[in-house]
Amino acid sequence: MDNNTLELRYVPLSQAQRWDANPKLHDLDALIESITTHGFGDPPKYDAQLDGLVYGNGRTEALERMQAEGLEPPRGIGVLDSGEWAVPVIFGVDAESRSAAVAFAIDHNNLGLLGGNLGFNDLLAIWDEAGLQAVLQDTPEAGELLASFDSEEVASLLQGPDFEPEDLEEQPRLDQKEPIVCPECGHSWEP
Repeated sequence: MDNNTLELRYVPLSQAQRWDANPKLHDLDALIESITTHGFGDPPKYDAQLDGLVYGNGRTEALERMQAEGLEPPRGIGVLDSGEWAVPVIFGVDAESRSAAVAFAIDHNNLGLLGGNLGFNDLLAIWDEAGLQAVLQDTPEAGELLASFDSEEVASLLQGPDFEPEDLEEQPRLDQKEPIVCPECGHSWEP
C-alpha cells in the first residue's frame, strides 16, 4: 500500500492505538448509545505521524468500554477466535508531518460543527482547553495549518484570556488584494 490510497483493515481492538495526547472531550455514554443503536459505521483513522488514531479516539474508547462491560459487539465490529473485538481502521494518506497530523485531527472535529453558526468559544466546548493548548504549544506549526481556527483564535487560545488581537502581527489573507511580499527574500506575488 502506498501513502496515496486508503485501506480499511480490521485490527484487534487492543491494537487500535489511540492518540495519547488527544485533547478532544468525549461523551462515552452517548457514543455507546449511538453505536448500540446504529452500529459502528464510522471507522477511526490511523496516522503514522501521531503513531495513533488521528480521529475516532472516542468511538474506539467507547468500544473498549462496551467490550469490558460484556456487551454484545455492535454491527460493523468483528470478533476474533479469542473473543476479542476487531475494529475497522482506515490506513493510508498519512499527514506529511506531525504538525499537519495535529492540525488535521483538530480540523476534523471542528469542521463538522462549523456548518452552523458556531463561533470560536462554541468550538472550544468540545475540547479539553488545557490539552488543546499543550498540543498546539508542542507543535506550533499545527496552529498555522488549521482551517477551523484563524491565527487570532490560535493566539488567543495559546496566550490566555488577556490576549488582545491587536497584539498580532498582521498576516496576509487569501482575500487580500495588494501584493504579498516575502519578508525573507523580498519576492512578491499577487494573491
